Amino acid sequence: MNNAEVNEYRENLQSRVIRIETLVSRIEMHLNKLNNRTGKLEAWRNWMVGAMAGIALVVGFAKYL
Repeated sequence: MNNAEVNEYRENLQSRVIRIETLVSRIEMHLNKLNNRTGKLEAWRNWMVGAMAGIALVVGFAKYL
């Protein structure tokens, strides 16, 4: 291989690495958004379960009054 071929190979490899890094960065940002949404949904579910349990306790104790 001569110098020109080696330089062309390096530039090609560098551009591929940059594309891969860009894709990984975008995927990481998307995963962060999904994790935030999942966390919010889990928090909402926990609040709903707690509210239902509270209502069940109130209804249960109301029978004894």
